[in-house]
Amino acid sequence: MNWIEEAIQTLLIKGEGEIFSRIEIIGSNLAIDGTETQAYCYGLKLDGQGNPRTKDLIEFVASKLIDYSIPKKLQDEAREQLNKTGSTSKIIELSKRAKHLFTDLEKTGEFGEILLYILVQEILELPQLISKMSLKTSGQLHYQGADGIHVKFDETDNSLSLYWGESKMEKTIYSGLKNCFNSLKSFLLDTYGHDSTQTRDLHLITSNISDNLNNPKLEDILVRYFDLDDDLSNKLKYKGVCFVGFDSENYPKSPLEKNTKELIEAFQLEISDWLKNSGKQIKKHPNLEKFEIHLFLIPFPSVQEFRTHFLKTIAI
Repeated sequence: MNWIEEAIQTLLIKGEGEIFSRIEIIGSNLAIDGTETQAYCYGLKLDGQGNPRTKDLIEFVASKLIDYSIPKKLQDEAREQLNKTGSTSKIIELSKRAKHLFTDLEKTGEFGEILLYILVQEILELPQLISKMSLKTSGQLHYQGADGIHVKFDETDNSLSLYWGESKMEKTIYSGLKNCFNSLKSFLLDTYGHDSTQTRDLHLITSNISDNLNNPKLEDILVRYFDLDDDLSNKLKYKGVCFVGFDSENYPKSPLEKNTKELIEAFQLEISDWLKNSGKQIKKHPNLEKFEIHLFLIPFPSVQEFRTHFLKTIAI
């Protein structure tokens, strides 16, 4: 393994599959006709009483706040103090800091952003390059830019792929897909220049890379990919990762109404429409269909209830 690839993989924060006790595969690695996009569809599992594991999933996502929103350098320092002294004080401090970064705006989409982060790390095994949440100045503000930036090195041609992330949680899959690809298109299609969509994010990467990687040797080589005066900048490739959450009537309204198997079978009858809808939205933007995109689709009992409970959970 190339040393760059190995160093990038050390940034990956991957669990032991805990999320899969909460979600079930509806369909995976699904091709979307006429595009280079692959879809991954999941639904919430039902517990033994036939209730969706709604709050449990939210609480699991909330447990990843530090991993998602705190720069690696600070995480490493807290881990080092714990190993050296046995004290968890720095970890508790980071937890408070992470919660403070999340907005309490009612329409926040940050639950979707952190869920996208988890899915990309757990399923695609693409580490996060920069913690966008640490760039926020206030819990009342949304960071303006991509919802996530993940990275992969390919030693066959020494290229570096940036996976621009977009997440949308909306009432309908149609509006979620439409708004998701409307946002993603600029990151993939804009020609790099001083006024391009990607410029601000790339500048933030380079100016904050030390805190987010905590590896000087890796920092030095990656910065060259973002430097237009360096020939390595011609080997920087743009790709996409997306998450769309939407409401579904398939979930049971009362206990013992159906089990997880029956629920997933109901969703599988809808997959074809989901994929067709996705393809239509991608093709609305000329040339977007040529880009490698990974799309996660998850129906929920209620997107708004998820958002509300997420904010309550991180406020505790």
